Amino acid sequence: MKKNISIIIPTLNEKENINKLFYEIKKNLDNQNIIWEVIFVDDSEDNQTANAINKLQNIENNICLIKRFENRGLSSALIQGALSSNAEYVIFIDGDLQHPPSKIKNLYDEIRNKNLDIVSASRFLERNEFLHQKRYRASLFVNYLLKKLFKINYSDVLTGYFIIRNQFLKKNYKKLSNIGFKLLLDIILTTKNTIKYSEIPFKFQKRYSGESKLNSKVLIDFIALIIDKLIGKIIPARYFIYSFIGSLGVIFQLGVFYILQFFLNFIPSLLFSIILTIFFNFILNNEITYSDLKKRGKLFYMGLIRYYFFCSFGAVFNFIIAKMFYDNLLNIYFAVLIGAFVGSVWNYSMNTSYNWKK
Repeated sequence: MKKNISIIIPTLNEKENINKLFYEIKKNLDNQNIIWEVIFVDDSEDNQTANAINKLQNIENNICLIKRFENRGLSSALIQGALSSNAEYVIFIDGDLQHPPSKIKNLYDEIRNKNLDIVSASRFLERNEFLHQKRYRASLFVNYLLKKLFKINYSDVLTGYFIIRNQFLKKNYKKLSNIGFKLLLDIILTTKNTIKYSEIPFKFQKRYSGESKLNSKVLIDFIALIIDKLIGKIIPARYFIYSFIGSLGVIFQLGVFYILQFFLNFIPSLLFSIILTIFFNFILNNEITYSDLKKRGKLFYMGLIRYYFFCSFGAVFNFIIAKMFYDNLLNIYFAVLIGAFVGSVWNYSMNTSYNWKK
């Protein structure tokens, strides 16, 4: 039987929250004449969360689990969960109980009764006494900037708690940037000329268990999403991240080269600085630029070997160009800088096309 609602819950080390969250949902939806299911999409680093979900599946029959062995980001987890559902509507809710399940019925009634595409739960339509004040003010400010920048008129485009008509999502998901963790913002900016949208208020709750997932990687992905929405049709956002890491690599290479010069001559100093910089860039690109295609275990070492293979050609260009400028009595550091730039052009194109190929 076709479900009315699929509730998509992304999990990352949330084993302590699973039972509490499910039974809160069950308490609010049972006896409401709604056919519903919960789909967990688990990106946890171990099997503890998945095991907790499996135990619950032995008791309840409306639970599905998608276990992913590569953490490809929150947005991709939500989309994968939604694509696995045949329900009329899909609700996205966090796994730490900061999004109260008591609002699920309100979201469902609002979107169905008004024939909308999306209804989100906003943190800013009423006072949120449980929000950390610094985070509250920061979110409010960022929402204000986004509304001005993209000319949208919603109170909370960064909320992760919303319901969407499944057909609408499946029609538009291939157009999404699919970067980072703000899926609602991605959807709004992609479909803002056609979307039928509304908001309801909710009060942000205290986290039941676990830790915040906000870190520097999340912030970088958020910036990449904004860049992609501004100029992504011209230059992919991934290129900007790769270029930023390449810039860090240049600084790293210059620093290593400077230190090695105290012990070695120009040529061995240059060669060793190039080798170490290639490794440095691989680590950062694997963690940040291509986090949705992140390599682990054996794939990590295979990817590293391929990265060295592709970058060896870039290193040859790097070396030849730097040596040429150095031989022509150009400033030694400028020679290294020019060589690094030429090599990076080759590295990006080859590794994007073949090493981290989707």
